[in-house]
Amino acid sequence: VSGVIPGEIRFEVNLPDDWNGRMMMTGNGGLGGQAPDSAWPQQQRDGILKFGFATAYTDTGHDNRVEPGGSFAHNNLAKLVDYGYRAVHLTAVTAKTLISHYYKHAPHYNYFVGCSNGGRQALMAAQRFPEDFDGILAGAPANDFTGLKFSQAHRIKALNSSPISPEKVYLLGKYIYEKCDVVDGLKDGLISDPRQCDFDPEKDLPRCLTAETTKCFTAKEQAALSMFYAPVTLAGKEVYPAFPVGSEGVGPSYGGQLLPGWIPWVVAPEGKPILDSLGSEFFRYIVFVEDKPDYNWIEFDFQAAPDNLNQASYILDATDPDLSEFRINGGKLISYFGWADPDINPLTAISYQQAVDDKVAGDVNDFYRLFMVPGMFHCTGGPGPFDFDAITPLIDWVEQKNAPDVIIGRNLDGDVVKLERPLCPAPMQAKYLGVGKLNKASSFECQ
Repeated sequence: VSGVIPGEIRFEVNLPDDWNGRMMMTGNGGLGGQAPDSAWPQQQRDGILKFGFATAYTDTGHDNRVEPGGSFAHNNLAKLVDYGYRAVHLTAVTAKTLISHYYKHAPHYNYFVGCSNGGRQALMAAQRFPEDFDGILAGAPANDFTGLKFSQAHRIKALNSSPISPEKVYLLGKYIYEKCDVVDGLKDGLISDPRQCDFDPEKDLPRCLTAETTKCFTAKEQAALSMFYAPVTLAGKEVYPAFPVGSEGVGPSYGGQLLPGWIPWVVAPEGKPILDSLGSEFFRYIVFVEDKPDYNWIEFDFQAAPDNLNQASYILDATDPDLSEFRINGGKLISYFGWADPDINPLTAISYQQAVDDKVAGDVNDFYRLFMVPGMFHCTGGPGPFDFDAITPLIDWVEQKNAPDVIIGRNLDGDVVKLERPLCPAPMQAKYLGVGKLNKASSFECQ
């Protein structure tokens, strides 16, 4: 069933003959607007239908083929609200109504699955509409949306002052992993927790003393990298944490190529990096009262907050730690995040779960578990165990009350398993037992 919810919220609901009694809704990436009949939503839909779920999906209230990037919000507050939270909620309500009419009874359980902006949508649903879903899977959530945009501007501005070539990204990753891989006591090509490694670009990278070459970094490049990793301040206040190292490593990236996580997110061999495409639109169409379609976001000086920041934050940020209603309703939330994410800072996931723990009575792990994935890029890929099933554990938790104590992750080269690791609910980490192969999950346990 395809339809439109006023104003322009397009949705698709699929009702299989062999229904398993559940509804699963999938989220959107980036700035949304992906049409229901486009390739990625259809691929997700087909995979879920194989298991008998009724499915739901929305384009978030605009079509990015007609309104690319952030242009949908140009002088259009309603579409920004639809993108922020309204489209997902109304589509969930509509899907349940259609399911109830078609099958003559409501879904037994309702699930939401998303990564990146889909992870933001997932946490937004738990915060604003705690009755919409029984189980939520939030991957790499961009829930501090406005903070992320300032971070993207901060990092692109840093490297704009002294650009880093793709060749030097490989060199940067080499020195970072040489220093940080062994900090956890095990040299295995992974940085288990970047917080344990004190990497300083101006001390730990070789400096070009004479002519610049691809085997060293100039003083300007080192200073640019120091700024890149530094906390983001706006009007004298820190608004986004210092960026951890790890995403400079090499692993399977989009399209299956072996690339550093920075390429093409932070540094693009051709054209603009993805951070530029995602971040610049925020400054042109969202965060100023008067839109500035031609605004050069690299000129933003961070000395004063943009005049529409409060409204943008209210609509887009999913940072409210009060998940008490979601918990009271019996909701269960699993989140996962790659420690080597080149786009969204993984520390934001840890700080959000801690904020929920501080706000909601009882142990946060009773309803909300966060799994940090060493060496995983943005949502997938990287040198770490990026291939795992978190949906089955979520269903078992919701329906059988079996809380997930471990999820097994794998690193794949085609169909070949190169590496296995147990993924542990934070703050636990996978620790080597001292015996067994380093590529086997059985050689590790969560501690």
